[in-house]
Amino acid sequence: MLSIRDLTVSLASTQILRRISLEVPSGAMIGLIGRNGAGKTTLMKSVMGLLKPASGTLRFQERDLVPLPTHGRAQLGIGYMPEDRRLIPDLTIEENILVPAWATHVSDAAARLEKVYTLIPELRAFAARKGLQLSGGQQKLAALGRALMCGTRLLILDEPFEGVAPAL
Repeated sequence: MLSIRDLTVSLASTQILRRISLEVPSGAMIGLIGRNGAGKTTLMKSVMGLLKPASGTLRFQERDLVPLPTHGRAQLGIGYMPEDRRLIPDLTIEENILVPAWATHVSDAAARLEKVYTLIPELRAFAARKGLQLSGGQQKLAALGRALMCGTRLLILDEPFEGVAPAL
């Protein structure tokens, strides 16, 4: 379970999140809805450790997330798909998908990759291509596959289908 209590996050001197509390039980699927600038991405980045909270608590499966680095959170089974894809252009799509497995030293990377290909079969077709050789929608699918490599317990998706063609 993810538990957020009284989370406050500021960027520069601007307070973006003010005392946000949220409980996400195990097995639940939730969506955050709000206008641009409402703080949805800031909340997700805070859970992943990309932004440090000014105050409040972040706990996942009874573990305090605040002191953990991003890769430590991934080791707990938290996967994150950023809105902007963040593929490494010189790596193949398969290598991009494997990056979190390499960073967290998972022992079953090949099995996880096969599961990603089973869930998103389109990725296998362009696994050997470089990131910049794909359309924006295909890059989004690759970013989703990458998030699935570590997101075995919690998957955080920021605008996951923005720019993805319905045919994909």
